Amino acid sequence: MTQAPSRCVVCGDRPEPRLDLRAYRVLRSPGCGLEWRDPFPDESELAALYDSGYFARWGIDGPEALAPVRAMKQASFRHFLSHLPRQARRGRLLDVGCALGFGLRAAGEAGFDAWGIDVSAEAIERARQEFGERVAVGALGPDVLPGLRFDVITLIDVLEHLPDPAVLLAAARGRLAPDGRILAVLPNAASAMRWLLGRRWPHYVPEHLFHWTPGSLRRFLASSGWRVVELRTGIRKVFTARYLVAYRRHQGRWIPPGLGLLGDRVLRVPTGEMLLVATPGGGGA
Repeated sequence: MTQAPSRCVVCGDRPEPRLDLRAYRVLRSPGCGLEWRDPFPDESELAALYDSGYFARWGIDGPEALAPVRAMKQASFRHFLSHLPRQARRGRLLDVGCALGFGLRAAGEAGFDAWGIDVSAEAIERARQEFGERVAVGALGPDVLPGLRFDVITLIDVLEHLPDPAVLLAAARGRLAPDGRILAVLPNAASAMRWLLGRRWPHYVPEHLFHWTPGSLRRFLASSGWRVVELRTGIRKVFTARYLVAYRRHQGRWIPPGLGLLGDRVLRVPTGEMLLVATPGGGGA
């Protein structure tokens, strides 16, 4: 374990305890509502969290199970891309945290020149079977896919995982083309689902270090030199019942009776998330 921030990274307030979970507690800033886990995981714990078993939570237990997971991930990604301004739905796109490349396929079908990176060597090894050198292992920086600039950088389920999200946002600024945009999806700690489910909220998992609210995210982006184009709450994702059962089983959470009987039935579920579109520039919207 490593020490979590002693003060809020957005407003500087001293935190107050929010929840006690199994192996850590959740702190909350009274000034802006940002939550974070305490303590942070160390490098060995993070490596264990993202080992080969990370994708087992998707319910991929054989080749026949891959197709419905791919379809649901692509459906969600297409929906996210539809929130980009029409003039921005073109050009070169980088998916940070691309995993097996499901989003890359959706972006390519939407007309983008799609590229991807991920910290998981296993994921990139599998993604290269389809995308070749368009995918790379590593964090966003000048040495990964060098020389390329991007019109859109997607951060789907990424910002909540980072111990220092300002580093990634700075790297994204350096790789965006003029008038480029980031598109992010992340949990909303002020959502109705968060308040309804409490400690059973599915985003309270060990690998999620920060839990942002719309207000704290706006303030953080403004202080980091970004202009918010859109910040939308109540985002729904596409899931299959099989995926939800596998994910909740992996978490050791209660599984609603009969959910597994739905198999690969497609469900559009609100899980308490928000979608952000932002561009480099002063101030917030």
